Amino acid sequence: MLRLLSNPADRALEKTYWIFSLFVLICGALSVATEMYYLLILPIILLGAYVTIVHPKMIFLLFFAIAPFSIEIFLPNGLGTDLPTEPIALLLSGISVVLCIYNFDKIELRYLKHPITLLMILQLGWIFFTALFSQIPLISFKYLLAKSWYVIPFFFLPFYFLKNTKHIETVFKVLIASTSVAMIIIMIKHGMMGFTFKAINKAAHPIFRNHVIYAALLVLLVPFIWHFLKFSTRKKSWLALLTLFIIAIYFTYTRAAIGCVFIAIGAYFIIHYRLAKYATIASLVIGGLAVNSLVQKNKYLDFAPEYKKTVTHLKFDNLIEATYKLEDISTMERVYRWVAGLQMVKDRPLLGFGPGCFYPFYKDYTLASFRTYVSDNPDKSGIHNYYFMSLVEQGVLGLLIVLVLFVFTILYGENLYHRLSNKLDRSLVMSCILAIIVLAALLLMNDLIETDKLGSFFFLCLSVIVMIGIRSKVSQNQVLKLPS
Repeated sequence: MLRLLSNPADRALEKTYWIFSLFVLICGALSVATEMYYLLILPIILLGAYVTIVHPKMIFLLFFAIAPFSIEIFLPNGLGTDLPTEPIALLLSGISVVLCIYNFDKIELRYLKHPITLLMILQLGWIFFTALFSQIPLISFKYLLAKSWYVIPFFFLPFYFLKNTKHIETVFKVLIASTSVAMIIIMIKHGMMGFTFKAINKAAHPIFRNHVIYAALLVLLVPFIWHFLKFSTRKKSWLALLTLFIIAIYFTYTRAAIGCVFIAIGAYFIIHYRLAKYATIASLVIGGLAVNSLVQKNKYLDFAPEYKKTVTHLKFDNLIEATYKLEDISTMERVYRWVAGLQMVKDRPLLGFGPGCFYPFYKDYTLASFRTYVSDNPDKSGIHNYYFMSLVEQGVLGLLIVLVLFVFTILYGENLYHRLSNKLDRSLVMSCILAIIVLAALLLMNDLIETDKLGSFFFLCLSVIVMIGIRSKVSQNQVLKLPS
């Protein structure tokens, strides 16, 4: 029971407490008397409304507390949603709009004028423009809405909620704690199945759609666990958690995620020694040359697999061997779709087929010589390369916006890291950069940004870099002056 104090705020809180308690009792009595037990939901709705209005930041934290446990649900109309995170993301988008209107005169333009913010706005604007010329406008505008209710609450809303470094750390701690619980549950289930490669998807389900998303979230959080390890007084606990994450990443049997642990280590030294510009140029040149060599004279046709040899492997060591022999079904199915995507780009290079429109059209552009046993694609999954998907669906400019966003963020983040004097902020910026680099690498083989567990995390990292850059004592002009 709350004590009645002289402070008016305490008296108001006690009054609210008693009113809510009475409402709960009334709903409980009515539900028993009428056998309409759904009346018990009313207090929960009322409490949710109260928290949303009075403490909206709690809804923001709630999202990251339950994000690792969200479950994908397919509706009767064929559409899918993630529960309960997608409704919460929609609610947060609504909160963002209300706060923007209510505090319009207090909006700090320096956040909106930041280059990363402008790139985000440009991307949304281009998605809208290409949706107007989409092959299926309804799908494209649904894609735009889905993109908006991740960008608005997880990129823009943190500018309002996260006032200092402690607030930022709290969000990452909540996400790490929640993910740790999910990870332990999955490892226990996986252990009961013998920690086999064959069982990992079953162990991760239904918390994660598949082992790839599970592994990606684990590896993205590793830089932040390292951050807390460095600055926490409970170093042994954080070290134990870091060790557990590394073990869990290995037992996901996800080649890309395991490789990204080493990419993150290498990226740390690249950022630390101011080599990001050279590493970025080298990556783009190598990637461009590789694509050009495959496209010239249709060289990619030489890599068509043997249908009967391209199979699913049930052991991880066999999978690794099959990968470099081009006999792994998941790798070759990606190639099957990339080849189709190449043909699609030739048809509509400028505006693409429309956001979200790869799946309805790609089968008309596939080549039978690259077909695999899973090419029927009952899951209606995408092209499995975010950059290629942007090119196919949004045209050349859509791809360029994505590339500029990643490259500029990494170079800006490196500059900011070296100009900050606050060690805590420096470490947070480094963690965000490493997470973005890891995600950029994962996107070569997957479409991960359009997922609730990873998309929200990515936009939050972008937002944190913008916030620390603006709030630091380093002048904006200094940070924006990229290394020559």
